Amino acid sequence: MTLLLTPYQLRFCPARYIHPTRVPPALMQLADTLSHWRRHSGINAWLLSECALDIHYELPPTLGGLAFFEQAALEKTLGYLGALLHGHAIRQVLDASNLRRVHAAIGEAGHRYCLEQLELIIGAWPPGWQQPLPDGELGDCLRQRALAFWLLACTDAAPGFARRLALRLARAEPGVSTPVVHWAVSSSQRSLAQALCLKIARQVSPQCFHLLK
Repeated sequence: MTLLLTPYQLRFCPARYIHPTRVPPALMQLADTLSHWRRHSGINAWLLSECALDIHYELPPTLGGLAFFEQAALEKTLGYLGALLHGHAIRQVLDASNLRRVHAAIGEAGHRYCLEQLELIIGAWPPGWQQPLPDGELGDCLRQRALAFWLLACTDAAPGFARRLALRLARAEPGVSTPVVHWAVSSSQRSLAQALCLKIARQVSPQCFHLLK
């Protein structure tokens, strides 16, 4: 498998990976008429400024390779991590309405994975690492919460790097408000958090796992 992005493209070419829901309105109007806008050097330069993307950052040494996952693998890895971080709540879901929400977010296979791995993947969950399910659509919320956890598991993830990963995920739907989760990962827990992220990536996106080594 080839990289979705090169390190140069990650740093200097945000047009190549910005999620359609995060494209600024001014550019969205232009994108309808300029078919190759994602490869346009001027647009890349404008996005660096418009999205406040600092070009001076270091890639986190252990988990930074997530930025190079192809899109489907990125979303699946973060979706499954997000599900496990809400696994105790998902295990209690029995009614059809909430089951549909879970399956819409991670699929039936993801639901089974979550139930099977919940008590196995790292053993006992540290306090605060299990959260209740939010209301509404789950997919984008789980991925965004998982990304926040992943970045905490990194060692000093620079804002410029974190912003670039966030741009690859869909923006929350207008009018949808879910409580922000402030994950707590102490220095003594960081190795456990990294192990959790690595195990999930290896199990659900093995074709991309080498990018984390």
